[in-house]
Amino acid sequence: MFRFFHSLRQRLITTNKFGKYLLYAIGEIVLIVVGILIALYLDNINAEKQAREIETELLSELKSNLVNNIKILERTLESESQYLSYNQMILDYLDHQKPYTKELEKAFGVYFWTVTTNPVTGGYEYLKSKGVDLISNDSLRNRISYVFENEFSILKNENEVWSNNLQQNISYPYHVRRFRRYFATDSNDVELELAKPFNYASLLEDEEFKSINTEIISNRKWNINSLEKLIGEIERLIIQIDAELKK
Repeated sequence: MFRFFHSLRQRLITTNKFGKYLLYAIGEIVLIVVGILIALYLDNINAEKQAREIETELLSELKSNLVNNIKILERTLESESQYLSYNQMILDYLDHQKPYTKELEKAFGVYFWTVTTNPVTGGYEYLKSKGVDLISNDSLRNRISYVFENEFSILKNENEVWSNNLQQNISYPYHVRRFRRYFATDSNDVELELAKPFNYASLLEDEEFKSINTEIISNRKWNINSLEKLIGEIERLIIQIDAELKK
């Protein structure tokens, strides 16, 4: 292309003395403009390529975080479901005035426990430091922000805060006044905490304890529902990330 403009300029100069310098100047300007445009075009291609490479790296890291978070949430869900079964066992004994049995001691040892979840968010924090606009797909970018900013926030700041407040201010203070803790001697359960009520007969008639237990049950069911919903959200987000990575 440069050779073409140079040849054209030379022909015009030799056939038209009057426009020699003018045509020369115009030719030089055209060459410079064309050169600048080509350089900008190549720079844009390189910049776009680098941005997409960074985007791919970020999406891969986010996917890894999300896969790990599913495992973390599934463990939390398993623990919460196990504790819920103990709360429901206690409720069944109290509502039906069942006689005391040893199996209650495991339930009494853990019925007030709470479960803490610590999602992996390193990939998202890295994305924010680079700028979330690096994710070119608007729908995917919004979904990523929603899961990390909204859903994980609800899990930590609402579900767990509520559970911990209930434990610290109500269930645990009640527990230490009416139960005695001890540890299993079975070698298979050396760390298992058990508890016995000081007076099981009075516990059967204790409306405050029944109310505390049902509050815990309600809270656990809410947490379980939230965990299941969040796992589903993450699974759909991983599918969306995979589709974007294939592009």
